[in-house]
Amino acid sequence: MLVRLLMAALAAIGVAAPLHAAPVEAEYVVIQSGFQVMEVRIMLDVADGRYRIQTVSRPRGVGRLFLPQQSLAEAEGGLVGPEIHPARYRTESDWRGVPRRTLLEFEGRTPRLAVLEPPEGPDRIPVRPEEAEGALDTLSALLRLSRHAAATAGCDLEGAVFDGRRRLAWSSRTLGTVRPPMRSFSGRALHCALESRLVGGFRRTDDPAQAGRPRQAEAWLGVVGPGQPPLPLRVELPSTFLGAFRLDLVRAGPSGP
Repeated sequence: MLVRLLMAALAAIGVAAPLHAAPVEAEYVVIQSGFQVMEVRIMLDVADGRYRIQTVSRPRGVGRLFLPQQSLAEAEGGLVGPEIHPARYRTESDWRGVPRRTLLEFEGRTPRLAVLEPPEGPDRIPVRPEEAEGALDTLSALLRLSRHAAATAGCDLEGAVFDGRRRLAWSSRTLGTVRPPMRSFSGRALHCALESRLVGGFRRTDDPAQAGRPRQAEAWLGVVGPGQPPLPLRVELPSTFLGAFRLDLVRAGPSGP
């Protein structure tokens, strides 16, 4: 869920971040079935042919009942023209007292698992190294989308991501320029459709057709004030068995120290 929400958020932040820009930070709330369940902070630093992206999410309200106490993800790598060259990707969280950590180190375009805690259990079919080849980590893939949006003013792109346990195929497309669905914003916004589907890392009990069905999302990107960059105003995921998710922008601006 959070991957698809962040895809649109980072895409818009990247549009505003030229090669030698100051670090950018944006804060969002995640709402499910009318209740706030999470806060997300995204930081992006792109300068001198390199990048660093960090996301920190914390549960709020009823989200404390079913979400980790805090989740951190961080990616870093290099930039050569339009190409993304990831170097490292790590995640850390704590789920009901059990620490979860992932560390990917890249050899060219091949992600290698350096840390996976807890290790993969026998109930899941692990992604083989050759199946992960060519996939980016989640945050580096989002930066690729952001740079594409900056160059084309559209969302039309596709790729693959590997998070250490699962491989997903994703795509995005431009729906048009529209009035966004919130009353607090009176301008026009870029409307994008996002889709992801699981292609590796299935549980052995999964029906591949059901587990691999496409997951949809929509995003609205707009400029919220004079001199400010285009930012995701809202991201929506359709209903799940727990209810639909929505991500709303709360604050954006230069990152602190």
